[in-house]
Amino acid sequence: ANSSVRAAGACYPKTRYANQAPQTLAAGLPRKERSHIRLFSSQLFSTTCRKESSNTRIMNSTLRWFRKCLPNNGFRMITKPRKPIIYRSKALAAAVVGSGSVCLAHFFLFNHAEAVEAVPVARGHVYVVGDIGGTKSRIRMFKSDTEMDQETLLASKTYPSQEYGCLTTILQEFLEDNQEIIKDGGRPRTCVLAVAGPVDLNRVYMPNTNWNLDGEEMGQKLDIPKVVLMNDFVGVGYGILGMKKGDCHVIQDKPCNPRGPIVVFGPGTGLGQAYLTYDRKEYTVWPSEGGHSDWAPRTNEEMRLWHFLKTRIRRTMRAEGKKVEVDHVSQERVISGSGIADLYDFFRGEHPEFVDPNIEQKMNQMDKSAVVSIHGGRNDNFLCRMAMEQWARSFGQSVGDLALTYMPTGGIYIAGGVAPKNLQILKETEFTKWVNAKGRLSKTMESIPVFVVKEETPVGVIGARVVARRVLRDMYPLDNIHAESQPSNRQESELFLEKQYPEILSLHDDFGGHP
Repeated sequence: ANSSVRAAGACYPKTRYANQAPQTLAAGLPRKERSHIRLFSSQLFSTTCRKESSNTRIMNSTLRWFRKCLPNNGFRMITKPRKPIIYRSKALAAAVVGSGSVCLAHFFLFNHAEAVEAVPVARGHVYVVGDIGGTKSRIRMFKSDTEMDQETLLASKTYPSQEYGCLTTILQEFLEDNQEIIKDGGRPRTCVLAVAGPVDLNRVYMPNTNWNLDGEEMGQKLDIPKVVLMNDFVGVGYGILGMKKGDCHVIQDKPCNPRGPIVVFGPGTGLGQAYLTYDRKEYTVWPSEGGHSDWAPRTNEEMRLWHFLKTRIRRTMRAEGKKVEVDHVSQERVISGSGIADLYDFFRGEHPEFVDPNIEQKMNQMDKSAVVSIHGGRNDNFLCRMAMEQWARSFGQSVGDLALTYMPTGGIYIAGGVAPKNLQILKETEFTKWVNAKGRLSKTMESIPVFVVKEETPVGVIGARVVARRVLRDMYPLDNIHAESQPSNRQESELFLEKQYPEILSLHDDFGGHP
């Protein structure tokens, strides 16, 4: 440790305490900072001399520890140190002495406000994100020189997808239209696109536009080092991490586990689903096709609805010339936007005496599901109201099933275009009652927080930005690029941290509370 401190002093002579022994350092520091040295020594010095390529691993584990202790001090990871260095955040510096693959010593220096040479410089890189659908392609350009919520939108344009033979052509046109911005800020270093289709090995086929997309090939044509394609609902999952307070409606107000699983559920044109897991550093989003799982009827009326939907699916497939046996009715057939229209048709057959000709005429002129939703919310038409109440019950049951499957103590986030438009229905039908109606586990379900993402929140674009900043952070590890690692819009509970990270309890006396 003394050698590393002296080496650090030689590299950065202005650093205060650079040539002092660790005992002298500890004796002259406040109690809180002495506790840092004690924790650092007991937890990490035992691993410093192992014969493995451990310089980076040890430094990163050290920095992760201090990021837990001082989460607002802006610690960053380092990669492959080759010589004695100081690595400085707002509060600490670290010196490493290495020889080959052996980390000989490393030490943290305190109170070094004069060590200006060691401050990492925040550099920005231009990047492009897109929300790509079968009808519209929304492209935006940002620069990563600030925190994500403070970034300036450099350029934005929406293109009609059907008028272009390839997405690469749209991006080329977008870049050509913004040459002046690129001259000032530099050429984009990455492009992240959320596309409507299943992505495999950075490739995707979009049936609505008949586009075959290959991220590597697009990067070569666009002269962008990294082009990332991801499923649109995976983008929604990453968007949860970038949302701020006020971007969601709280449906079941419970404290969140800051490290717990998160589920994203999205009734829209279809029924998207994804889940997020925490790896002690940040959340990762995993795609799911859970929206195609079976819808389970509970009552005699719902059994009749199940048979009605199954018959309708069979007729539709036969009309399309498909000879496939219909063996189930998925949740998507009931809960998605198109499912609302089918629910109305079922109740129309069950109660023909309540058919309103004016409503029927509106349905011929407007989107049928939208008419049902509007009049069901107003409660001025019996059949529309019945359809929307059935939708809310089935929706709640499906959300409860997700809660049982994943135990998402980090929260369930409901995205998509249907739920935000029907919040009043969800409240009037006691939506959370159906979420929590799980028999012996009802009390457990009541502890899981539930949110609805507001309709005006561009969660897909936010998700693409989060991924783009992560890509830039990995491409340029010394440029101090911060990427969102977990949601900041929720009430978190320290109780979960106490259970999962008992070592944090030892810091209580030193920090006056949990770090």
